[in-house]
Amino acid sequence: MEINNSAELKAAIKLLEQQKIIEKQILTQQFHVTYESLKPINILKNSLNKVINSPGTSDNLIDTSMSLGAGILSKKLLVGKSAGIIKKILGFVLEFGVAGLVSKNADVIKSGSLNFLRKIFKSKK
Repeated sequence: MEINNSAELKAAIKLLEQQKIIEKQILTQQFHVTYESLKPINILKNSLNKVINSPGTSDNLIDTSMSLGAGILSKKLLVGKSAGIIKKILGFVLEFGVAGLVSKNADVIKSGSLNFLRKIFKSKK
């Protein structure tokens, strides 16, 4: 842009001042967005959303929960609260064995459970 007289100079200065105000507003908004995104709670929320929304996560989470729950439940039912070291060791072996078994057969267990629940709720109607 070529400036030839004082009127053009004043107009150019006014334009640059307006541009400065707009860029300052944009920079301030971006600062607030960045500041909010760097808060620990927002970082945690974003990370959890990425994990939850990734494909296959819900199935893996259900399978893992089901395996761990079955293992812990079987240990509690069969071993109980015992103080003996041998029973505790056998309880851990049982817990991990059942968890592994359920993990390997999670699809079969889920489909069987769904069929069972469908029959229960179907018979009530």
